[in-house]
Amino acid sequence: MRSLFFEGINQVGWRDIKEPQVMSDHEVLVQTIAASTCYVDNMIISGKSPFEPPFAIGHESVARIIDKGEAVTEFEIGDVVAVPYHRSCGECPSCSNKKPLNCDSKQTPLIPAYGMPDGENFGGMFTERYRVPYADHALIKIPDGLDPISAVAAGDTLTDAWSTVVPHVRNKPEAKVLITSNAGYGLYAVQWAIAAGAGLVTYVDDDPTRLAVASELGASTVVWVDGIELPPIYDVIVNERQGAESLRLCLLAAAPGAVCENVVIFFEDVPIPIGQMHYSGVTLRSSFCPSRNYMPEVIQDLANGMINPRLVESEIVALEDVPKRFVLPSHKPIVLFEETPE
Repeated sequence: MRSLFFEGINQVGWRDIKEPQVMSDHEVLVQTIAASTCYVDNMIISGKSPFEPPFAIGHESVARIIDKGEAVTEFEIGDVVAVPYHRSCGECPSCSNKKPLNCDSKQTPLIPAYGMPDGENFGGMFTERYRVPYADHALIKIPDGLDPISAVAAGDTLTDAWSTVVPHVRNKPEAKVLITSNAGYGLYAVQWAIAAGAGLVTYVDDDPTRLAVASELGASTVVWVDGIELPPIYDVIVNERQGAESLRLCLLAAAPGAVCENVVIFFEDVPIPIGQMHYSGVTLRSSFCPSRNYMPEVIQDLANGMINPRLVESEIVALEDVPKRFVLPSHKPIVLFEETPE
């Protein structure tokens, strides 16, 4: 069975690994339909993370249940499901308090995620088949009529982008939204912001392809250059661009009482303009997304046609092309493991 491994800087390759089996009565075994990368995978592959190879990568996929434990009652063999990037039991005090990333069942100092070096034998989602624990809690069924590929990132970036934009815009209709980006996440955020009713969506990037996509989606685009400044008019701000300069731009562009959501993983401390922040009263949140908390609403919004995530994908990549293609820039490649109806 094939599984994609991070082998070294700008090196990924398929490995033949042992077929997984259901190991507990609360688990299911799923077969991957499609998988995609997020900016974390890009950081890992390009050597911009502290994680040492080799390990299986990938934490965004949509899949089909092919086996299940006796305690799984909410799903049947053959169901197509969205899978959160993180594993959680749904019953412990942390999960009950909507903090699944701190699930009491985790046995890792890191987020209990797929596709990480301490994956607790769950591996990555660029794998033909993998296990999902606590399936009745974890999984969200893809409704009939919804293109499964549109939900390929629902377990991570698609839902993360929803959580950083939609609730804030709903609380302030016609909000002005600023999004800095260098991957597909920011384009999802553009779609969600416009669909939620933002009055202005400004998208900042340095990639012509992504800037063109953002413009087609309805955003006002600004080309990133060193020393860029924007007026302090934005009510909702999402920073998905690496580097302290982007975070500073976002914090200084905040309107009074704004919210700034930083989704970039900083592996070292960075300075922030705390003096100006004190005057604007901007709220800065920097965190991983507990995606399972929001996935039911996200999947329902997709089923209702609120956005079309497939407008963001950069290409469909054949399995045999993955090792050479994944070391090249691409903001949202989709890898098909199983053919799906058009």
